[in-house]
Amino acid sequence: GGEISPHLPTTPPPHQPINYLCLPERIHSRPLPTVEIVDMRQELQQGNRSIFSRSLQDALQQLKQQNQQGILFIHRRGHSTFVSCRNCGYVLECPHCDVSLVYHQTEAEGPQILRCHYCNYARSHPRNCPECGSPYLKFFGSGTQRVAQELTKQFPDLRFIRFDSDTTRTKGSHRTLLTQFANGEANLLIGTQMLTKGLDLPQVTLVGVVAADGLLYLSDYRASERAFQTLAQVAGRAGRGAEPGRVIVQTYTPEHPVIEAVKKHDYESFAATELEQRQALNYPPYGRLILLRLSSLDPMEVQNAAQVIAAALPQQEGLEILGPAPANILRVANRYRWQILLKCIPDALPELPDWEKVRELCPKSVSLTIDIDPMNMM
Repeated sequence: GGEISPHLPTTPPPHQPINYLCLPERIHSRPLPTVEIVDMRQELQQGNRSIFSRSLQDALQQLKQQNQQGILFIHRRGHSTFVSCRNCGYVLECPHCDVSLVYHQTEAEGPQILRCHYCNYARSHPRNCPECGSPYLKFFGSGTQRVAQELTKQFPDLRFIRFDSDTTRTKGSHRTLLTQFANGEANLLIGTQMLTKGLDLPQVTLVGVVAADGLLYLSDYRASERAFQTLAQVAGRAGRGAEPGRVIVQTYTPEHPVIEAVKKHDYESFAATELEQRQALNYPPYGRLILLRLSSLDPMEVQNAAQVIAAALPQQEGLEILGPAPANILRVANRYRWQILLKCIPDALPELPDWEKVRELCPKSVSLTIDIDPMNMM
């Protein structure tokens, strides 16, 4: 039956005092990089159909001319976010998960593969649409591979290294690629989230974010927090040495609060606004959340189990029960997923359910996990 943590609290723990340690300046008081926000809607209106804005194109050209180095951040690996038929609109999806397949091409002349980033299912790229037979299959979105191909086309003399989970699978490859870059063997390092954390490359003067929007609109109450964290971290890779840094962020929503905060390096205002919204909605760190995740190979069994458990949960003051509802991605690796969210109102201290009794309501064919203040809601 269900899996359950042995240390789950029966009532939400009281909030502990928090010591906030702030590092407002860089080492040696080096200036933070200037951040330029480019509205990609205007680029399109003015005739630029490239995935690179004119500002980013100029900056990449200067890298080569001045023999400097930069980083290009892309939200995801692969070539394209999804593949769709322009004739009938059919999107190629994973047969085991309710997500679109991502186009990959591991080598320039290698096989064209469609891969699922959840269960790793792979299939060859079809010549024709499986639904209507049309040959007009179009790639949408830009992964690291697509960006690499566009760079080769537009800047044939620009040397770059791809740094993502496709190119760093073998032991020691992370260190090898970073050493090559640090030794000046390439002008540009292009990659995903792996680039944002802990890289100290003093020679990097330029950071480009190809498409910031992929970070902003995830169905999770922590989405803005994560987006700001990622963009602030990747921006912080620029100008860590003697040369000043420059950051170019491409977006279709320049007015988004996260984008505005990143432009001004304004963590304090962003955090104040975000905390105000969290407090109004009773989200952590004010209220507490308890997420019950249920999954099964049988879609009806997991739905029924979720409904039985939700009906058995105590209705009381200070405890809001949301759901049951299908998970954001209903099926992953052939398992159907439902969830129930319990929201504990601050200072109400409701008595929480007897988790062992909840577990007894769950048939053996259904897996149950209980997550206190979940880090993600997927």
